[in-house]
This record gives sequence, structure tokens and C-alpha cells, in this order.
Amino acid sequence: MVRIGAHTFAWSPSLRDHEATDIFARIKNSDLDFVEAASYDLDGLSPGHLKDLSDRHGLPHTLCSGLPRGLSLASTDLNKRREAQDHVRRLLDFAQTSGAEKVSGPIHGDLSQLASEPSTSEDWQRLCESYGELAAEIGAWGKPFSVEPLNRYQSSLLNTIEQTQALSEAVDLANFGILVDLFHANLEQTNLYDDLHSHQASTTHVHLCGANRGMIGTCHLDWSRLGQWLRQFPSDYGVSIETFNSHDPLLSHRTRTWRELGAPAEQIVLEGATVLKNLVGAASP
Repeated sequence: MVRIGAHTFAWSPSLRDHEATDIFARIKNSDLDFVEAASYDLDGLSPGHLKDLSDRHGLPHTLCSGLPRGLSLASTDLNKRREAQDHVRRLLDFAQTSGAEKVSGPIHGDLSQLASEPSTSEDWQRLCESYGELAAEIGAWGKPFSVEPLNRYQSSLLNTIEQTQALSEAVDLANFGILVDLFHANLEQTNLYDDLHSHQASTTHVHLCGANRGMIGTCHLDWSRLGQWLRQFPSDYGVSIETFNSHDPLLSHRTRTWRELGAPAEQIVLEGATVLKNLVGAASP
């Protein structure tokens, strides 16, 4: 069955070494199989420390990031685009040193403010050119590199699975694909379940949660159909449960999460892992 991971936004807005130490210890005896270490800037997070934690607890890790400090791979400012590319290179170096299994996230536009203007064809061209200039390094990394489309309130550059599929085809690397996040897809996709199936071959990472980032299996999403979709991935494929800690001021501001989503974030992750294990372990009808 697919492996289930814990996205560290449930605990921290940007993972630090001491937080990673605590999180790995807290989940090592749970139904979780790996940790998705999330940091926008990598400050306070050491690749050697992550590698040591993974080895010590027998929990692999992946790396999730966006572009910090208002950077964008589609910026009209050449220097800003170069800084954004350098951040991607830093992510790749960090992932290589730490032994991460994947690099993923909304690694495309400016995440520092909500989208207020439409992106243009020129923005799209600059995004493709930026990734074209990074293609050799991403290809050399060799492991999955997954770009996440965001909902319309957070981005005007990549909103849908189809748009991200087009980016993947433009970059044309075997390890460059789509991070499908059910929260964003539930808002943006015209035919959610059909779209998930039709783009499954290009989906290199998945973020799961309830429809409002709450408890898995208790919302309006058809978890029977989602279970069928998940069972079609390879048995060693990793998907992560992503929810947010509304009690952390920085994280609640970044994610606009102003209330508890039915349960504390850690409970959503731990209990969600058990639900998912039962779901994907069930025999296909």
C-alpha cells in the first residue's frame, strides 16, 4: 500500500532542528511512514540533523518548500528570478545532503501576499524559462520534484492540475511532476475525481486532508473513490497529510487558518494516518 507521511505544518510554520527532533520522536510508533519536512527558507534546519533523525527513527523524509521573501520564478525582475532559482538549487543541495526522497511544494510564484492580479502569458513564459535553466540540475537530482498548484486566492500563476501538467510537459524531465493537494484541487478542478485519475501518471506527490483541511473521512469528499485512486499508485509511493496548527500565529496568518479544524492538528495527522491505512489497505472492489 502507499506510504503515509506527516507534513510538519501541523506543528511548525517553518521547521527547525529542535522541532524536528520532537516531531520524529512523537510519531515514530504511529501509523505514519515518513515525515515531510516543510520550510520556506531552510533557516535553522540542518540537513545532517534530518538525516540523523531519519536513520535513528527509521522514518524517511521528504522536503517541502515554496519561494521565500517574495521571490518568484516568473518575476519581471531578472535579479529576483535569479534569487528564486538559487533557492531551488539550495533545496536540491539540501535534499541531496539530507537524503530526502522528494522535493515538492508551490515552487513557482510569490507566496508573500495573496493574488490580486491575473498572471500573463509573459509570466508563464518566464516561469518556463526559469525551469528550463534549472532542468539539468533537477534532472541530475533524479528523485521526484513536484510542483503544487494553489487555489485562486493564493496564486494566479498555477491554479489547476492541467496548468501544472503543461509546465511539466514544457520542462520535459522524467522526475518533474505535479504535487496534487486535495484542498486546492477541491476548489479549482472542474471534475475532481476524473481529473485525479487522468493526471495520475504525472502526479509525483500528494497532499491529503479533509475538504477544509480537517479530519480525513468525515467531509463531503468521496473517500471510497479517493481510496481507489490511491491504490493505483505504486506500493512504495508516498502521500502526506497536510493540515495547519491554527494556534501558531505565523502559521495561521500564512494559511488563513483562524480556527481549529474539528480537532488539534496533530490529532488530524495521527488519526488520519490510521484512516488512510485502512482505506488503502482495503481490497479494490
